[in-house]
Amino acid sequence: MIQAVPESPVAVVPDGIYTPIITYFLDDGLHTLDTKTQVKHATMLYQKGIQGLVVSGSMGEAANLTMGERLASLKAIRDAIPDRNFKIIAGVPPLSARDVIEESKLAAEVGADFLIVLVPGFFGPNLVSQDGLVDYFNEVADSSHLPIIIYNFPGTCNGVDINIDTFLALSENPNIVGVKLTHFNLATYTLLGQNKRFKENNFKPFTGLGQVLIPALSVGLCGAIDGLSGIFPKTMLQLYKLYKEGKNAEAAALQHAVTLVDEMISELNVVGVKRAVHEIHGFGELLSGRPPLSKVADAKAYSKHEANIRALHKIEKSL
Repeated sequence: MIQAVPESPVAVVPDGIYTPIITYFLDDGLHTLDTKTQVKHATMLYQKGIQGLVVSGSMGEAANLTMGERLASLKAIRDAIPDRNFKIIAGVPPLSARDVIEESKLAAEVGADFLIVLVPGFFGPNLVSQDGLVDYFNEVADSSHLPIIIYNFPGTCNGVDINIDTFLALSENPNIVGVKLTHFNLATYTLLGQNKRFKENNFKPFTGLGQVLIPALSVGLCGAIDGLSGIFPKTMLQLYKLYKEGKNAEAAALQHAVTLVDEMISELNVVGVKRAVHEIHGFGELLSGRPPLSKVADAKAYSKHEANIRALHKIEKSL
C-alpha cells in the first residue's frame, strides 16, 4: 500500500520564464548521456536569468531515457547549480501513478523542486473521463514527494484535454500547484487566469507556447515554459519584462519576432531546437539524438526559418 508523504509547507511555483532543456547525447554509436554538456547549457541559462528548468520533459526526450538517466541529469544540474531559487522541475514520461510516485521520491532526493506529470492519454478521450483524470492526479499528488505540475498537452495525449471544472477540482489538492498548457485554447487560458479560486489555491497556469506569451499574460497566466528560451533566454525574459512594464508596442514587436522563430519549433520540435542550440551556442553534437530522433533536422525545412532565427539572434546579442 502506498503511504502518503508527511504534510509540508505549501509550495508555490514562482512566476516567470522556464526552459524545458534538451537532453544531450554523445555521438558515440551508443547515444550515451552527455551530462557535461547538459550542465554547460543549464549553467548558461541560470546565468542569463531564467527562472528554472524542466529536466527530461517532452523537449528533453523523457521517453527516450531510463529512469536512471533522468535522475542523473537532475543530479548533475542541481550539483552544479545549488541555488534553490533556481527551480528544477523533474519530467517523467507517461507512467502509471505508482511509478510516478516512486520517481518523485528519487527526484526529490537529487534536488528537484517540482514534478511535471503528463496527462495520461494512452486510452484516448473515449475512455479517459474527466473524473478519471481527477482520480489519477489526486492519487499521484497525495503520495508524491514533490509538488505536482500538470502537463496538459493534448497533441501528444491522444487528444485528451482537461476541462475547466476538472482544473478547479484538482486545484483543491494542495500538492497540485500548477499546469503547463501546450495548446492554443485561449478560452481555457482566460478561465484559468481570471478565476480567483485558482490564485487562492496557489495554482499557477503557464503557457507552453512562447508564441502566445503576451496573450497569455494579458489574461492572467504566470509565464511560459517554452523551448525557445533554451536558445534565446534573454529575449524571452525581455518579452516578459516589456509586458510587465506596460511597454505594449515594444512587447508586441518582440512577440512577433519570437513567434516567427517559434514557428520553427512548432514544425521541427526537439530536433529543430537541438540544431539551433548547436549552431548558435555550440552545445552538443549535431548527430546526437536517440532513435527515433536520431536524424538531424531536415535542412530544407530548417532553412525556411533561418532568416528569422538570425534576426532574433541579433536581438538576443543586443540585450
